[in-house]
Amino acid sequence: MPDTHSNYKLPVALVIASSLALAACSSMPGSSSSSSTTSSSSSSSTSSAKAAPNSYQPVSDVPIPGGTKINTDKSVILGQGDKWFGRMVLVTDRPSTQAYTYYQEQMPTFGWEPVTAVQGKTSIMTFTRGDRGATLEITPGTLSGSEVAITVSPRQGNGAAPAPTAEKK
Repeated sequence: MPDTHSNYKLPVALVIASSLALAACSSMPGSSSSSSTTSSSSSSSTSSAKAAPNSYQPVSDVPIPGGTKINTDKSVILGQGDKWFGRMVLVTDRPSTQAYTYYQEQMPTFGWEPVTAVQGKTSIMTFTRGDRGATLEITPGTLSGSEVAITVSPRQGNGAAPAPTAEKK
């Protein structure tokens, strides 16, 4: 009579090996279920957002205060250093009023010229630097701190929006 238990040993071993491999992948930095998510105990505004480690600074021409985390779920950064464009969303433990003051003071030290700023519950700041423009949107966090969305894009040729054209009848 054949041993029926030996027929199950290979599939069981494959299932166990696959489970271990998947468990190892899920704990790797940068994976979708990484343990580097921000938590409400770390004074962040988004408890489910993935954040990059504090030492990670993908750009060099925008101030990022110490202790700030980059929300990688909401950020798209193309390029690096001071040659990038896209959207970088930061989660900081500073209240939105302090974040506003910080960026108002620090952006010019990084070569950005202020264009306009409006402070309110959601604050908007606009800067230019060379052939790029930056818009900062600062919102209060859910429990504490604030979220700073920095959008950098190329400027248009003369820096002005295109004039609307009249429709022909």
